[in-house]
Amino acid sequence: MKDKNYFLRKAQENYPELKFTVLTPDISEFIASSGNSVILDLGQHAVGHFSFSFDNVERFMDAPVRLIIRFGEDMREINDDISQYNGTVSKTWLQEEILHLDYPQKTDMPRRYACRYIKITVDKTNFPIRFFDFRFVAQTSADTSALMPSDTKDTLLKKIDCVATNTLKECMQTFFEDGPKRDRRLWIGDLRLEALTNYYTFKNYEIVRRCLYLFAAGECNSLGFLSSFVFETPYYKSGETHIADYALLYVVSVCDYYEHTADISVVNDLLQICKSQLDSFEAILDENLIVTMQDGWFTFIDWCPGLEKLTALQGVYLYTLERFSEMLKKIGDEDFNKYSLLLSQVRSACKKHLYDKNSNAFINDLDNKQFSIHSQVWMILGGVICGEEAKNLLLLCLDNKNAKQPVTPYMHHYATEAMMKLGMKDTAVSYLKKFWGGMVELGADTFWEAYVPDDHDFSPYNDRKVNSLCHAWSCTPSYFIRKYGL
Repeated sequence: MKDKNYFLRKAQENYPELKFTVLTPDISEFIASSGNSVILDLGQHAVGHFSFSFDNVERFMDAPVRLIIRFGEDMREINDDISQYNGTVSKTWLQEEILHLDYPQKTDMPRRYACRYIKITVDKTNFPIRFFDFRFVAQTSADTSALMPSDTKDTLLKKIDCVATNTLKECMQTFFEDGPKRDRRLWIGDLRLEALTNYYTFKNYEIVRRCLYLFAAGECNSLGFLSSFVFETPYYKSGETHIADYALLYVVSVCDYYEHTADISVVNDLLQICKSQLDSFEAILDENLIVTMQDGWFTFIDWCPGLEKLTALQGVYLYTLERFSEMLKKIGDEDFNKYSLLLSQVRSACKKHLYDKNSNAFINDLDNKQFSIHSQVWMILGGVICGEEAKNLLLLCLDNKNAKQPVTPYMHHYATEAMMKLGMKDTAVSYLKKFWGGMVELGADTFWEAYVPDDHDFSPYNDRKVNSLCHAWSCTPSYFIRKYGL
């Protein structure tokens, strides 16, 4: 098997070229005294660097000017009182800077920001000063000239597609970032959905290869699972978190890549890593072929509070086994029979041990009898049930207000995927319009990390102010609209 240095070298060979665009806001200049503020609108969400100039008006400034500059992905973020922040992730993600400038000058702010709006507040100055020459240099590795418009004739779906492709564009930097405001990392769960959408939009295969190799260079935990995220700046570092479902979805990401490129050289580089993820997961199945929860590990599935995850995780395992078996068959790998037999055995075990015949749903003691959309969707995607039985179950859980509901576009993607798997195209279109269309109606020009239609203040981190309003796993409406001709 190839070593870390090999994978890092291959990742570097696929380093994407960043493209830069200069944006000028709606206001070209203004004069301000102490306590005055102005809000600049770039006209679109952008990721990049901000600069401005200022000068004296009538009298030469004889003391430093103190500025407070706030960057916001929406107007709520611009106007929030961040002194009241109570989130569980660092307050330093909030995009506000305090500058002391000694004399009239051009100021290039060194940090990168993700925003549409920029609020400049003159906190203190002895005399009025004039601000001018505002420039925001936006960056992305997405080639927008390669993006063809979608064929949909539906007005709302067309808007959703535009916002979705813009979301992906903003997250395409030197790798697939999860969010350009926060966390600016490469996560497996986001990678998989970004890559899927990229295949039908910007078609940048280079960045997909880079991401796959970056994960391959990472360290596995004691169970054998890949790291769930990596950093590349200021140097490569694989994360300490190892999420079971993400480790499996890395395998699916390799299968997706092969499906869209037929690039056997990359598959050969990564095949043993993929096998090790599935073999490591098989090692923690019990005598009934059901996964056993392990100390010190983490399963994601969704940010839904109180979600029981074992059944859903078992479904992710089946989903991965099926995709991997299909790829092994195509490439003529001798282990095809091994994994396809295991797939059949585990499916039978799930129907026997996780399905409740009385309720005709996947409700079981292992998940404390919880009824969730998540469990039903992943059992459908894992092929435990199919046809009319699966359709009826999916409609049942979608219409049941007592079922645990997804709160992230990430999980809503997989619910939509289950609908398309079952041929429920009209249901999927309505679902896309209701969920992603709800964000469009609220003015989103990029899609959000989390969205609960009845609770616009919902946050996985206990404070909405740190939520990412441009998040990678939210971009997949373009995948569905373009792949299935919605």
